[in-house]
Amino acid sequence: MLRYAIAISVSLLATTSATAQNFGLDRRDSNFRERLTLIEEAQVPVIGPDDPQLAGNKSGFENGMTLKVDGVYHLFISEMFGRPHLDLRIAHWTSPDAVHWTRKGTLMESKPGRSAENPFSEVWMQGMVFDAKADRWNLFYIAYRGGSTQHGESLNLDYEGVARRAVSRVPGKQGIDGPFDDAGPVMAPGGKDAALWEGQQGLDSFFAYPVGDKWVALHGSHNHIPAAPWQVGVATAPSLTSTKWTRVPSEQPSPIEGLFIENPIVERLPNGHYMAVYDANHFAPTQPDVPVKSTNSVGYSISEDGIHWHQGRSLVVQTTETSNWSSDLRTPLGLVSEGDGTYTLLYTGKMRDKPFWAIGRVRVKLTEE
Repeated sequence: MLRYAIAISVSLLATTSATAQNFGLDRRDSNFRERLTLIEEAQVPVIGPDDPQLAGNKSGFENGMTLKVDGVYHLFISEMFGRPHLDLRIAHWTSPDAVHWTRKGTLMESKPGRSAENPFSEVWMQGMVFDAKADRWNLFYIAYRGGSTQHGESLNLDYEGVARRAVSRVPGKQGIDGPFDDAGPVMAPGGKDAALWEGQQGLDSFFAYPVGDKWVALHGSHNHIPAAPWQVGVATAPSLTSTKWTRVPSEQPSPIEGLFIENPIVERLPNGHYMAVYDANHFAPTQPDVPVKSTNSVGYSISEDGIHWHQGRSLVVQTTETSNWSSDLRTPLGLVSEGDGTYTLLYTGKMRDKPFWAIGRVRVKLTEE
């Protein structure tokens, strides 16, 4: 999440061979038959620095999730109201068309006084998932503490991220508007089954989705010192309300990306397979014939069973010089099915001419080769 630290980390990673950084990953075929094709792209952000509803948001937006419920688009998003990637709150926006947005309000804020003793120094939106069994919406987020110089940590990095859950007070699909009551931790770093690749950042992402009669989560992590790749693993639980998620040993980490993946969001496809869209940063794109850059693209992958994921591919969402308004394209905010084989995809990116992370929009078509 602290991408400003990536340049330093990547330079350190570059000193180590690629084979030493892949953790012996099973590099499953990236030529899965499902493909996303861009069919429409907005030339400018749909929510930018001049929006009158920013409510004091100085630095813009980061990760979050978009849904469509009863014809209304809902965006749950991390707002960097102060310093980029350090001062965070979670907000709710709605739209009739995914283009014109109305800010509904703030759902949660980080607690003032960033420190190693403050476990809510940052709060990052992860996912909004409906639990049919409990008839409630579940808002998942990551809470971090700050660093401690006494322990050799950086003040401007995040540590020991914990995945937490908040539950809608109102039952049914209409409860998506909130309010939400915090239900405590879902998954924490460490533990008996913690994998070797998980690091000081703790949980940097967590997204849960149903597979058969169980729930599956993609959980991410990173080690600051020594610098290590950003990876995701797979864990399972019997219910969405579980506080014990069991890591799947063969998927620690998952082979989706070898060097960088953050904030994957999973959508079940009409053919029964699962697609994850994610922030890839494209240090090592798998499609040399595609003009992939960290300024114009996101990543996506497929899983046939919801557990074992293929090596990811790239989707360019800013295809021309005039539409490439981003100098650092960040996080896709999920696939929203339009019911006709097309999907709306929002994403965040830093603007070229302003220190502000805006929200872009494209429409993509799902095909099978």
